[in-house]
Amino acid sequence: MEFQLELVEKNDFVVAVLGGVRTPDTLMAAAAKTTAYCREHGYSHLLIDLRNMHGGLDTVETFEVAGHAIPTQTDARGLVCSAILDLTENIERIRFFETVAVNRGFNVKVFDDEDQAVQWLLKE
Repeated sequence: MEFQLELVEKNDFVVAVLGGVRTPDTLMAAAAKTTAYCREHGYSHLLIDLRNMHGGLDTVETFEVAGHAIPTQTDARGLVCSAILDLTENIERIRFFETVAVNRGFNVKVFDDEDQAVQWLLKE
């Protein structure tokens, strides 16, 4: 389970820049570390940058991560909202993640444009 995670504090939110292979295990480990950091430092808004990750989850893995793993294994419910930034070619594939997460009560939105992601995040 190798991945890179850099957490950068902005004025009103945290940016989590991830790198490495995108697997259920790496995404769960990154989610746990990131949400713990946000809770510890008092942040409720998060920008998750996946543009440096490679690979992808299949539909079942995506459903498991968004529908069961993140809601039950992290403190993610403490976040007010999260914007996910990814490459344009990955957006359609991770829209399913967004749909499942929103259905589970998370305020999350997927973007391929960083400026739009930040604007949305700051409005929420």
